[in-house]
Amino acid sequence: MNKCLGCGCDTKRESLCDRCFRIKNYNDYEKINIDESKINDILSTIEIKDTVVLVVDLLNIPSSFDIIKKVIKNDIILVLNKYDLMPTNNEKKYQDYFNKYNLNIVKTFCVSCKKNYNIDDFYSYLHDNCSNKIYFIGYTNSGKSSLINKLIYNYSSSNTTITTSPLVNTTLDAIEIKINDITFVDTPGIISNQNSCFDDNILKKIAKSNKIKPITYQIKGRQYIIIEDIIEIEVNDNDITLYLPNNFNIERLYKKKNMAGDFKIINYNINSKSDIVLSGLGFFKVNKPGEINLKINNDIYCFVRDNLI
Repeated sequence: MNKCLGCGCDTKRESLCDRCFRIKNYNDYEKINIDESKINDILSTIEIKDTVVLVVDLLNIPSSFDIIKKVIKNDIILVLNKYDLMPTNNEKKYQDYFNKYNLNIVKTFCVSCKKNYNIDDFYSYLHDNCSNKIYFIGYTNSGKSSLINKLIYNYSSSNTTITTSPLVNTTLDAIEIKINDITFVDTPGIISNQNSCFDDNILKKIAKSNKIKPITYQIKGRQYIIIEDIIEIEVNDNDITLYLPNNFNIERLYKKKNMAGDFKIINYNINSKSDIVLSGLGFFKVNKPGEINLKINNDIYCFVRDNLI
């Protein structure tokens, strides 16, 4: 039995498993669930001498990093990924935002694989300061595999690439990649209750997202903001700013809309400027104290946090 070079699973093929072959050649995505205990087992093999890189999607910051703090005792190099999508260029503010999580951060990089931003500085730091084995960890869809692929492309003659897709759980097992004298280890994304699943239409829009153009609504009276018919934001006398993919369908209405599907109702009483995160999609900023009511698809996890922007 061979190891798939794309996702790390066992396969009878010599290079890619059937699933990775279909993803790479036909964009045919197959959703697979990973047992959380398997991910914990992989992370528990990390030794204190190893280097740990925590990759975070700036548009999809988790509500907490408790799982990582419980398992990982190493110092952490924090990589804030997809910096090119952020509407404001403020590296220091984004870096400082993570101080409240009390992670053992020794160095932080804002990077963009798409724009090749800060990749040289990141690789040089790893090469000059880190161990010969570097583990890339993070929650699902944070961009770990894409980042390693960029390092392979920039600094190696290898044609090997790890499989990437908009789906959660694309990487199924640890994958070791040798670049010069360093071994990079890609790991499956950590699973949490905020890992949402969307249909192919939404996934494709997220994958094609460019630099976010914020949309601000000044709401007088009671109004409703409809996002892709999976989220309804009910707002009364407030201002909100949406940070979502630019190609999303967004409507502003003066009465409720009938939306098909399974929904939950969530009510927030916001006391100060805050973000409400729509996990996997983005977030919106509430600019004044007040009540925000959400009618939201059951698959979407949401939470309130301090303003990122």
